[in-house]
Amino acid sequence: MAKRKNITTTQLALMTAAAVISLRGLPMMAQEELTMFFYIFFATFLFLIPAALVGAELGSAFADKGGGVYTWVKEAFNRHLGFSAIFLQWIQNVVWYPTVLGFAAASIAYMIGVPALAQNGLYVGLFSIAMYWCATLVTLRGTSAISGITSKGFLIGTVLPGVVVIVMAVIWMAGGNEIALKEIPATVSQVVNVDAAQHVHPRLFPHITGMSDIAFLAGILLLFAGVEVHAVHAPELTKPQTQFPRAMFLAALISFGLFTLGALAVAIITPYDQINLQSGLFTTFQIAFERYHVGWLTNVMGLLVAFGALAGVMSWISGPSRG
Repeated sequence: MAKRKNITTTQLALMTAAAVISLRGLPMMAQEELTMFFYIFFATFLFLIPAALVGAELGSAFADKGGGVYTWVKEAFNRHLGFSAIFLQWIQNVVWYPTVLGFAAASIAYMIGVPALAQNGLYVGLFSIAMYWCATLVTLRGTSAISGITSKGFLIGTVLPGVVVIVMAVIWMAGGNEIALKEIPATVSQVVNVDAAQHVHPRLFPHITGMSDIAFLAGILLLFAGVEVHAVHAPELTKPQTQFPRAMFLAALISFGLFTLGALAVAIITPYDQINLQSGLFTTFQIAFERYHVGWLTNVMGLLVAFGALAGVMSWISGPSRG
């Protein structure tokens, strides 16, 4: 019988981080300006870290029984509830796949120099279907193939563009350019406060006025979801009891760092009225690169980000489907 191929702590951490992080969330948080820190810290300390702790504990405890949400719920209750839990984790992606693949379609549109395609429904739909099937075919090759492609895709297509936008923000400030974070329109009451002298001050805490603001917080939490999704691969670690918790905390640390610094970088470079949820990240790249006469790098970033989005899709196809 062929010997089972094991995956490493770093590979599992990168697979998990790829499931959690998507650069498409950076413009969404950047639109909140300085209140983004409240949302990020709220999501990190009340959701991401507790989820990582639970995933680390249960993933290492039940590694010999298969791991994953199905096993955890089955052991606590019964098989029927275990199936319900893993089915819910799997079916949620019906909504998520089109959004992230639409972001990948926008990335390719910027890569080929036709950004208007990002708003073309036929192009986005056909691209999303084709990429989903490509990801499915790769996933069918097994965990060793997935871990290699997902890890590299995450590093090249998510971490690298994230680091680039952070570095560009530092260069932007060092070059004396206008910091968009300081020029927020006074009409955007949810992120600024206007005093009696008509001076505009950025809010540090969100202006909660109704259920819509609370619903937005749920959207922020969703950006940090998925840290438990690869617990099904715990048995493929050499020493799951020690390696799995390390992988969870490494993934959580990478997620927090990229989300926080990346969203701040977008808010520093991009004027508020130009932040777009579909293509906002590429607007940031375009503004920064054209300022320093290297606009062609936007096309390169488009290709890399599309690769990273595809790695994220593969990561989500793998975990819940295996479960």
